[in-house]
Amino acid sequence: MTKNSPNIKRTQAERRNSSKQAVLSSALTLFGQRGYADTSIEDIAKDCGLTITPIYHYFGNKKALFAAVVAELEQRIVDSMGGESIDSQVDSFISHWRAFLDLCEDPGFRRIVLVDSPNILGRERWADSEVSRNARALMTEGQHQDLGARYRQALFARIIMAAFTEAALMIAVAEDSRAARIEAEALIADLFSGQAI
Repeated sequence: MTKNSPNIKRTQAERRNSSKQAVLSSALTLFGQRGYADTSIEDIAKDCGLTITPIYHYFGNKKALFAAVVAELEQRIVDSMGGESIDSQVDSFISHWRAFLDLCEDPGFRRIVLVDSPNILGRERWADSEVSRNARALMTEGQHQDLGARYRQALFARIIMAAFTEAALMIAVAEDSRAARIEAEALIADLFSGQAI
């Protein structure tokens, strides 16, 4: 078998993919435990058993690696928004809220997505993310609106997402997080059950 054999290339590609996934996994764990500021590329390299060279090769820099970790966690939010078919738009909205709270029970998820991401990657990135687009689509499903109504709907979506973020952070630090979550779910149900979204 020659050096340029497809089997060797595939094996090298598999090794690269495995290394890249190990970096992402270590970064997710360490950024979640320590936060962005207190995690270095060297920490991540040591944790996953690599040198810093492949990390820079795959991701370019610490901020780009963090963005890749955030994208992976945001995909979990997107995945939680799909799948089930719910008759009522309000029930669907409440179901997505509960799924989001489920994800926020993970301290690493909260720290990366809700605390560090807006500060490191910017708030506008979140507003333009796939998660935000899906949330806006959910709230405007089937509606054909004039420009003013679209602006109102976009503003409403941002207000709701900000409220969800603050609620998730409040639940996380509550003395009784289970009781705080029950109250948050009830509040959202009360807010949306009496009106069309």
